[in-house]
Amino acid sequence: MARSVRLLAVLKQQLKTQGITYKKLAQELELSESAIKQMFGADNMSLKRMDAICEVLKLDISDLVMISDELENKIELLTAEQEAILVSEAKLLLVAYCVVNHWTFDEITTRYDLTAPECITQLVKLDKMNLIELLPGNRIKPLIAPNFAWQPDGPIEHFFRNEVQGAFLNHSFMDDGCLRLVKNGDISVAARKQLVERLKVIGQAFDDTNREERKLKQDDRFGTTMVLAIRNWQFQAFTALERDPQ
Repeated sequence: MARSVRLLAVLKQQLKTQGITYKKLAQELELSESAIKQMFGADNMSLKRMDAICEVLKLDISDLVMISDELENKIELLTAEQEAILVSEAKLLLVAYCVVNHWTFDEITTRYDLTAPECITQLVKLDKMNLIELLPGNRIKPLIAPNFAWQPDGPIEHFFRNEVQGAFLNHSFMDDGCLRLVKNGDISVAARKQLVERLKVIGQAFDDTNREERKLKQDDRFGTTMVLAIRNWQFQAFTALERDPQ
């Protein structure tokens, strides 16, 4: 797929994520709705017009390129075998988590109690699984999409239920930037399906925020988990591997 077509696809996805309709976009750009539909339908748009839409989305063209590159030829669903290997070893799972979130080799070995050879060993395993490409100079190219899905009732799902879910939810959620929202009511299946689709948009917003935050220094970012609730939390096996502060 041509780069320009991929960028247009990302634009469409970002408009949907932010709830901006063609009608609203037309108003923002002072164009007719039909003109907007024609631009996207023809898969042909000038750089100037693309930049104007990015302003509405509060994004840069560079953000579109980064999102496009992440989605291109990335693995969106791991096999059950790959999942089983990942959850079998805490250090391997930790390094996989880090590379999916675009940590560098130095960031991993600085934060966690892994020697350079130990980290390389885990990266080689991930490379052999075709989940990353280990490049010269210990540079890492992730081949897993940031929003990759779990196998239904697979090894990661079982791991999450047994090792993560209880520890995550056993909290007051009273700290700043934390929320556990519980709602009860009688609604139809159709309405519930609509809510599911809206929640998927929130999940996409989390992925977009995660991508944007990579611009910050590594020390300014903290492990964060959201399961229809959000708080500063990281898997205990990961925190156990953190180096002691100097």
